[in-house]
Amino acid sequence: MRAESSAAQELDLDLLPVFLAEAEELLPRIETGLALLRAGLADLDALRRLQRSLHTLKGTARMTGALALGEAVHRLELRLKALVDDSMQALASIDLSADLAQIQALLQPLRDMPQDRCAAAVEPGAGREATLEVLADRLHRVCDQTALALRKRVHLCIEDNGVYFAPGRLDVLAAPLDHLVRNAVVHGIEPGEVRRQAGKPAWGQIRVEANWSERGLGIEVCDDGAGIEASLLDRIFEPGFSGARAVTHAAGLGIGLDAVQAVVSEMGGTIQVASEPGRGSCFRISLPA
Repeated sequence: MRAESSAAQELDLDLLPVFLAEAEELLPRIETGLALLRAGLADLDALRRLQRSLHTLKGTARMTGALALGEAVHRLELRLKALVDDSMQALASIDLSADLAQIQALLQPLRDMPQDRCAAAVEPGAGREATLEVLADRLHRVCDQTALALRKRVHLCIEDNGVYFAPGRLDVLAAPLDHLVRNAVVHGIEPGEVRRQAGKPAWGQIRVEANWSERGLGIEVCDDGAGIEASLLDRIFEPGFSGARAVTHAAGLGIGLDAVQAVVSEMGGTIQVASEPGRGSCFRISLPA
């Protein structure tokens, strides 16, 4: 009990609410990253994102005074690094769930502490112009979680090209971009065996890129997957249309491309799609500057 009391006395109670809010963001990323490694579905970018999340959680835990938690994260960080140095392939054969469970167990008492001195958490970059980079973690999480659920190997590339969006615009576009990335994983990228038979690389590629279009600002979400049948191109924005053969947590829930189109239209923009069977699809959002 004295050890717990001592640990509690080291906590910065003003920083604790901010730390817990950040931990709630980081922990799902860490869980997904470890699951991707375990399933053999992680590329080097996914590994780097996992390592960054661990490093950030460790640093903020120590800064807040949650030293035991910081050390547990540090041990997992070191163990992961040793495995990577040995071989990327070794990662799929090592179970790190006990390390994760220890981190979760140390985090829970902090969640349970009364927080009557809450500090207001401010979103990074709130009220400022921003590039697509502010959505990078969110979009990678959507891609990783969907790829893991469907056992697909997918690499997501985000290119902001230094294009800045007015305050609040990317907040509005976040959910539509989530849907387009998820849609690309579910309906665009083929299973590994299908890609192999088609002579494609095992890893499917999805690109989210900001640019200047003829109308002003543009965002493209493109994939190198199966493409869309020509007969469906005129229907995919119809309310209720779904290409999912079955309802899963990843697709077929009725939140379709019509909802994406509605948001873009409310912003004064348009969305178009181009597709080539066997080569992939590209959704282009154009917005007034």
